Order: sequence, then C-alpha cells, then structure tokens
Amino acid sequence: MNIEDFLSRSVEKLRSYPKSTRIRIISHYDTDGICSAAILVKSIEREGFDFHVSLLSHPFAEELKKLKEEENDLIIFSDLGSGQIDLIKDLGVDSIILDHHQPECKDVVIGSIIQINSNLFGIDGNFEISGAGMCYLFARALSKENVDLSIFSLLGATGDKQNLGGFKGVNKEIFEEARKSDLIKMSRASLKMGNGDLIDEITNSVDPFYPQLSGRREKVEEFLSKLSISKDSKYWDLNGEEKKRLHSFLMVGLLKNGIEPEVADEIIRERIISDKLPLNFDIISEMIDSCSKSGDPGLALSFCLNPEKYFEIVRSKSEEYKKKILEGLVRLEDGDLKERKNMVYFLAEKASEGSYMSGIVSNYFDCKAKPVFSFAEKNGEIHVSCRARRRVVEQGLDLGQLMRKIAKRFGGAGGGHKIAAGGTFEGASLEELIEYIDSALGENESQV
Repeated sequence: MNIEDFLSRSVEKLRSYPKSTRIRIISHYDTDGICSAAILVKSIEREGFDFHVSLLSHPFAEELKKLKEEENDLIIFSDLGSGQIDLIKDLGVDSIILDHHQPECKDVVIGSIIQINSNLFGIDGNFEISGAGMCYLFARALSKENVDLSIFSLLGATGDKQNLGGFKGVNKEIFEEARKSDLIKMSRASLKMGNGDLIDEITNSVDPFYPQLSGRREKVEEFLSKLSISKDSKYWDLNGEEKKRLHSFLMVGLLKNGIEPEVADEIIRERIISDKLPLNFDIISEMIDSCSKSGDPGLALSFCLNPEKYFEIVRSKSEEYKKKILEGLVRLEDGDLKERKNMVYFLAEKASEGSYMSGIVSNYFDCKAKPVFSFAEKNGEIHVSCRARRRVVEQGLDLGQLMRKIAKRFGGAGGGHKIAAGGTFEGASLEELIEYIDSALGENESQV
C-alpha cells in the first residue's frame, strides 16, 4: 500500500465538503497531540474551513462518546483513534484518523473512516514518525505551501522522544526538508539550558533530571561552589573552561545512574532552533507538555498558533508544573520508587503526573533495565502509564500489547506504543494489578 494514495483520498474527502463546514478536530493533550492539532488547524484554516478542536487526556472513551451529541459532518482524529476504532465507528460520521500508535484494526478503509496509521504502511510509529508527523504529511498533501508546518512535526517528535539518537525514517526526511527550507538551523552543542541563573536552571531541570541536584537548590549551590562557578552566572556567559568543568561533573552523575547511550548523547549536543520560536525545540516541547498537563491544553495550543503572544504565560505555567513534578521525583529518588522482580513502579496523585514522571524515571533513574509503571487511582479506576528503555523494547517487550492484554483481563481500555503506553482499568485492586503486570512481564522475558 502507498500512503500517498490514502493521503490524497483524505484530502479529497475534506474538499468534498463546502467551505462553510466546521471541521471537528480531536487530538491528544501531550506535546505531540497539541502539535498535531496545530498543524491541522493551520492547514485546514488555509483551505477556508472553520474548525473546532478538543484535546483529550486518558481515558478517551467518555469524551469520544460525547461526540454523538454533536452534529458533525467530518471529524479528524490526530495522535489517537487507531485504538478507539469501535467508538469512532459507532459515531457514524465521516472520519479521518492520522495516528502512529499500534492499530487495533489493520484495515485502512473502515466504512466511512479512513485510517492512515503509519504502522499500516511500514513506518514504525515508535521511532520513525509522530502523530504530528502524520498530520504534517496530510497538510503537505493539501498544499506544498504548508512546508512551514514542518517545525511542529519536529516539535511533536521531540515531545515523543523520537529525537533520541537522532531522527530516523520519515522524521529525518521532514527534518531535512525543514532545514533545506531554512525553517530551522542547529545551535552550537550545549546543555539544555534557558536564560535564567545557573542555580535555577539546574535546580529546576526535569529533563534531564540530574541525580541529587534537580529539585535540591542547596545541593546545587554547594555543587557550583565546588566548581568555582558563581550561582548567579548564566550558562551562556560561562567561559570554555567553566563549561567544560560543568559538563564533566553533570555527565558523571548521570552515567553513574546507568543512562542509555542515546540519552547520554542528548545531554550535550546541537539543538534545533527556529526564527519562528523563542527557544530551542527541546525547551519548547517541554513547555508545551508541562503547560497542557498543568490543566491548560488550550493555552498550549494557542502558543503554537501564536508563540509571541503566549510565550510568557506558557513559560510561567510550565515552570509551576515542573516544580510540582520535581517534588514528586525527589520523593522517588529518596525511596518512594518501588521494585518488583520484573518492574519498578510508583503511585501518583494524578494520571497526567504519573505519565510525565514515568518517562523521566525510565531515562534517568537506575531502574536496572526494568520498565517503569505509574499508578493513579480515581473514581474506582486505576490509571496506568508505563515506559521502557529502547534496548528492552528491542529485546521483545511491547508495552502497548501488555496494556491491551490487561484491559481484556480486568476491563477498561489500554494501548499505545511498544516503548510507552497506558491504560485505565477497572475490576482489580491495585495490588492485583501490580501482581498481574509483574507476572506478565516475567512471562514475556522467558519467551524472548
């Protein structure tokens, strides 16, 4: 199958409606989903259509059911949909799905639905393209003039950590296209730092999470003093020798925690910058995610549509949320992270916080190569987020499949990628769920 053929069919479906039609856009609420929505909004608006956007968090089922109460002619689902085919079919509305998660159904055309899922066309949705990348392919099929939206594709891929070890597959093609169009360029190799005082930049750093430093201001002040670097210095004002000392000591701390080579390569490297955005892509993608998960996904989307207008308020929201996340990560570092035979796990107050933290724990804590799970209980349901390191996935672990297996066993819904997945489950106690997951992981390991 040729993905371009089905992208063309989707474009024809959109253009078959009069310009007075309001196009419904449903997307996920993380960086990738928000960048997906931004691409769709801009490209559809350029076609002359009005739009209405909703950004969803897990679980999707209840929110999707509400769509039945609306009068929609065409719905576009981005960065989700392939795991909710039955719910979308039940809507009985013309739909386009642009997704990169593992699909439940292998058909591209399902009644009035066109499902353009990267995995159905031989493009690995785990590493080679994001949801925003799929939306960019659709936007480019609408018009070659939409090449400027490639920056949001790369932001979405960065948010999904598909930049680790360098962009691959379609992501790399989009990166080269954006660079040739002078939309992006690369900075000098550096740490992921903003323009604040060095003590604040290190203390408030979530990704990377510096062991025994992130979230611990007094420890950072002591650390900088030992390096003979002023705590009030700006990273960008340090001389070559000072940067060398700082880089060396921070890297040693990270390597002691056994971070993976592709994560280590991300600590000090060239970073993507664009004249259209105020900071490098690593910082911007984190800002979007933090702002959204603080409870304001609409503001995060507004920033993508008008960065200059919304930058300061989004940055402020992001910093507030990151401080709360850091408090949780410090508690985990101090002993709240639990370990079983085949997994490590922790309890989170909110599912969104657990989702955010599980990725950080997986990348920067010494988890002995075990996958990381967060559990959050609410209204009789248990929300689960899980992450694994790439090396473990390459050995056969599939977290998305595990989440679907749990849903069949206990009830609820689950899915995602091999490397990152989640679900909302019912019919089991927390201890039952933990025991089941640990056992299932052990069975998987014995089969590899």
